[in-house]
Amino acid sequence: MIWRRAVMILATAATAGGCAYYNSMWSAERHAKEARRLEQRGRSSEARAEWIQAAGQAQIVTLRHPHSRWADDALALRAEALARSGACPDAAEPLAQARAAVRDPSLRERVDLAAAACALASGDLLEADAALTAPLASSAADRRSRAECIAGEVAMVRADYARAVDHFSRSHDAAARRSALLGQQRLRIARAGTTSGLTPVVSELTQLLRTEPEIAGAAQLLELLTNVMTVAETPAARFRVAEVARDSLHAPALAAELFLDAAARDPGSLYAPKALIAALAVLPDRRDSIVALLDSRYADSPYTRAFHGESSVAYAAAEDSLGRALGVATVRTVALPTGARFGAPRSGPRGPLP
Repeated sequence: MIWRRAVMILATAATAGGCAYYNSMWSAERHAKEARRLEQRGRSSEARAEWIQAAGQAQIVTLRHPHSRWADDALALRAEALARSGACPDAAEPLAQARAAVRDPSLRERVDLAAAACALASGDLLEADAALTAPLASSAADRRSRAECIAGEVAMVRADYARAVDHFSRSHDAAARRSALLGQQRLRIARAGTTSGLTPVVSELTQLLRTEPEIAGAAQLLELLTNVMTVAETPAARFRVAEVARDSLHAPALAAELFLDAAARDPGSLYAPKALIAALAVLPDRRDSIVALLDSRYADSPYTRAFHGESSVAYAAAEDSLGRALGVATVRTVALPTGARFGAPRSGPRGPLP
């Protein structure tokens, strides 16, 4: 009688434990499914909340049932959910655990996608590339689509907008579609050679923000374009506009035109030779003519002397003057001994960066 009662107690406990495990896993999967649905509808903040719920439920499974037949599923889901909720700092350990334990190819691809997303968030683009290798070749359309979306974002960070648009076009994710729209405008900006070429981009971005207000980065990009297209009134401001075109818009041809224009419109300005030196970096084929102009017209400029590797207290003073004129901080330079040599100066980036 006692033996039978003990067996019944153990059976009841096992059933209760199994039910608790099943309920947690079922709940985790339900939250994850809802998160994916919300993402496709562009409701990112609500989706993140669901991913957080999914991560919590998956953690219960991994802690209470680490050896169950669904333990790997829970490990993969927790890592995926944390990454997609934006909680990458909290995902480091779960990602390491999942990568060490999970063997199923489909689950490993999900873990790799989570690792790629977190590597992108931390700025480790090489790690993101490595993590995307298997998912980009996946036989599962949904995982391959997600991989293309992340690969597109990696390309955007590298300012390789043509490649970014290619990746986005191969993804059916809602986020990829929105990013592709922005990437196409970024590509047009990168290829622009004059400010007049930016006018249609401004028009399309304005319309895009009306129809797709959640496109990340669109409003900031429009603000940058407006700043570049606004007529600058001082030599320092004209130089600043050229820097923004180069460093924030990643438009080398446009930046070159603006640097040369800044030097031509204010030939007597302290910053004219600095603008010519900045133009050299994006116009290597015109090096001889620009250097000849520097040496003939601005031989005594601290910027020309710095270009030729000569230390100068006046150079530090000129940089401080430019920083004050622009209202931005500049890096303090340390006076070097007479005869010391150093690399040619390069302006910026001072931001705002995209």
